[in-house]
Amino acid sequence: MQKKLNFYINFFKQINRFEFIKWNVELKNALYLFSAYVSFLYYEEVLEMKNDDELLEIKTHSAFIYLGSIIEAVFFYFVEEKLKNDEKSKRKYLEIEEYKKVQDLKKCENLYICELIKKEVNFNNSINFNALINWAKDKKLVDEKIIERINSFRKMRNRIHINVYKSWKLIVLDELEKAFIETKEILDYLEDNIEEYK
Repeated sequence: MQKKLNFYINFFKQINRFEFIKWNVELKNALYLFSAYVSFLYYEEVLEMKNDDELLEIKTHSAFIYLGSIIEAVFFYFVEEKLKNDEKSKRKYLEIEEYKKVQDLKKCENLYICELIKKEVNFNNSINFNALINWAKDKKLVDEKIIERINSFRKMRNRIHINVYKSWKLIVLDELEKAFIETKEILDYLEDNIEEYK
């Protein structure tokens, strides 16, 4: 398997798929690995098991999860690059409010005097995919059609949760093939548009 995985990694490196990611080498390497794994899943496993519907569904499901993760990571990098010097926008999306208990009320159970405090969460660790999409939408960083596609991948990737997975229809092979095309279009758009702001 490692030999085949290396083949796909080298393929993506030869076409410079993620070379637009300049300062985050770990992210770039992870993207090459994830892309190679999705290609391996599709070409070496999914296409080989057309007679086993259950296993085909699980492998296809896995490919969607990885594609969603690739898109999320590149989109995260894209938004971070676009807004790295926009402190006002960062504060809007990274500042949260929470209540801090100051004092109990003596005669009442579960009642407290609280103060509302603001704190900033870490962009790298705390912002979720949906918030990232809303942020890009709000700032008009990305074309509306691309945002819709990215959000569609977010929803598909959330199928990793069994309760969500149970309520979705079976993913067919045609949908996975369409997802590969859409992933390329999203990544091309993000790459092309990240350069405009540098």
